[in-house]
Parts: sequence; structure tokens; C-alpha cells
Amino acid sequence: MLLVPAASAKVTETFSRTYPLKADGVVSLTNVNGSVEITGWDRDEVSIEAEKSASTAEGLQLLAIDIEHSPDRLAIKTTHQKAWQVWKHSKAQVHYKIKVPAGASLRKIDVVNATIRVSGVRGYVDLDSVNGAIKAEGLAAGGRFDTVNGSITASFTALKADDRIVLDTVNGSCTVVLPVGSTFSLNADSVNGGISCDFPLKVTKSGRNKLVGTVGAGGASVVLDSVNGGLRVKSAE
Repeated sequence: MLLVPAASAKVTETFSRTYPLKADGVVSLTNVNGSVEITGWDRDEVSIEAEKSASTAEGLQLLAIDIEHSPDRLAIKTTHQKAWQVWKHSKAQVHYKIKVPAGASLRKIDVVNATIRVSGVRGYVDLDSVNGAIKAEGLAAGGRFDTVNGSITASFTALKADDRIVLDTVNGSCTVVLPVGSTFSLNADSVNGGISCDFPLKVTKSGRNKLVGTVGAGGASVVLDSVNGGLRVKSAE
């Protein structure tokens, strides 16, 4: 660990750990302030690189990263020894860069004030933010993506008949990118925003704020929901 007084009057500390995890293991993370980047790789282990920061050394000392680990599960939790107001006034943050086995599942990644980026994770993913965008690519199983203030983009390289994909936001757009030739059912609702689908959709219900139908034989389920933002189902190029 290294403590560094930054030019912007922040105090920072690095955190670096590696843990073994089964190829199809489960990873979860809880964070309040700070971005999260997760990448799938070809090792049966999890690499965690994090930077903790606060406005004071005292605030930094109260900020902790707790790890619970077993052969098939890894849970990461950012904690502060004092109340929410301390998070706010000490400007405490933790930024994570994590590598997980490509076949792992993310159940779930839960943040408050942060963006979430995921790439190359082939297991089920569950991503949840309050104030921040979500961007995920190279996915190959179902997933749930939920934020309040931010847009969501989720790109899949494979789609199975039993997959369920849900994108849900209040203030922001939702875009899901599916492989060419995908078959699925679609249920899309937007209060203030357009809805579009690149695939040949057999429409069963449509309106200014709703689009329901199937592509091909159906199978996988795609659900898109936004209050203030457009919804789009794109075909991968």
C-alpha cells in the first residue's frame, strides 16, 4: 500500500490483491463512490487493483476494502467506519479495476455514484448503479442492468434460448446489441423516448410508448424500460 498526497489535496492509497477462483465462479462488489471496471481474462483467478482516496488522512483510514473469499465465490465490499455523511464530507472514493475468469458470473455489482464498465465476461451479469452509466460488452449470457440516472449499453456476442436480458433506467437511454440472426421476444416501454429495433420484429403490441413482439421463433427474453430516454435493439455489425 502507498499513501500519496495528490495535487488536488486528496490523500490516496493503492490496494492490490489476487485470489484464486473457479472458472465459473461468482464475483460480487459493493461500492459507493468510484468507478468500477471489470474485464474477463483467461486465468482462474481474480485480480483487484484499487485506488482509495479521501480529502484527509483520517478519512482515508476509515475507508476499507473487505474481501470474503472461497474457491467458487468472491465478495468485495467498500466500507466506511462512519455514517453516510462521512462519505460525503471526506470525499471518500474507491476506483476499481478488476480482472475475473472469463466464465465467471457477476452477482451483483452494486454502486451508488459511479460508472460501471464490463468487458469479456461470459457468465450472467447483474449490474446496478444509482448515479452513473453502465456499459458492458463481449457478454455471452443473460443479464440485468439497472440505473437511475445514466444510460445503459449492453452488447452480446451470443444469445441462448433461455437467456433473459433486462435493461432498466429512469433518466437515460437503453441500447442492447445482439448477434446477427438472433431470435428473441421483446418487451420495450418508454414514457418519454422513442423505441427502435433493427431486427425483423413480428409486432403483437405497439404504441408511442410501447413495443412488444418476437423475432424468429422467440426464445430469449429482452426487456427494455426507461422513463426519460430512448430504447434501441441493435444488430451487431
